[in-house]
Amino acid sequence: MDKSLKKKVVTFLKQVGLNDEQAAIYIYLQETGPNTVLSISRGLQTGRTKLYPALEEMVEKQVVAIHERHYGTTYEALPPENLEFLVSEYERRASGLRHNLKAAISALNTSRDQSPNNSKIIEYKGLEGLKQVNFNLMKAEKEYYVFEKANLVDHPGMTKHFVDKMHQLQVEKGLQSYDLTNSPNWTVNTTTDGLEKLSKARYIDPQVFEIQFETYIYNNVVTLLSYNPEDILCVEIHNPALAAQQKQLFMLAWNSAVSIK
Repeated sequence: MDKSLKKKVVTFLKQVGLNDEQAAIYIYLQETGPNTVLSISRGLQTGRTKLYPALEEMVEKQVVAIHERHYGTTYEALPPENLEFLVSEYERRASGLRHNLKAAISALNTSRDQSPNNSKIIEYKGLEGLKQVNFNLMKAEKEYYVFEKANLVDHPGMTKHFVDKMHQLQVEKGLQSYDLTNSPNWTVNTTTDGLEKLSKARYIDPQVFEIQFETYIYNNVVTLLSYNPEDILCVEIHNPALAAQQKQLFMLAWNSAVSIK
């Protein structure tokens, strides 16, 4: 983008609520694609401490999206069409609708109460998606439960480096894991100090309960994983009631299983 055109764009962005720094960030992300804070800092030659609050406000204004990946956090400029949101906000403020604020708040709160805002489904594909849902599992609070098809290290495409990283995170966060398996030869990875104490497993005869689809249960999330190398599929379902029900089913099976020492 040449300087004169960029100046016009910056002027427009400021008119709809972005400051100079945020306008520069938005244009930079549009030109370069998703970036980490470090990359943005280097590209714009500005301090990272200034970027965090600026980016946070831009996320709130729906012009930038945050992506949590297993390799770190990146920020992406949303399509320019999303600027329509800022323009609409500007128009509403300028049109003197404040006298309707109370009615609007009431209507919006009613809509919010009726909407399943705690529920969502996120689909991931490919090896990167498989790694991402395993990384997300480390966001569990205190513990997580697994209907296990195979140990993580045995899944195709999972490098020892990645598996070790996940085990280290589990130990660092003190997460207790409960694995229900059809494999009587299940063993815990012993190369990560402290992992044994955090790993509990039980064997259940496949004639009693056959685990055909690997499932993670943690917080308010149920994750379903297909490790077929030709069609890897991972689905996260964020729903408190479903997670609570799956945990109950897990405990029913767990109580019928045999401890693995």
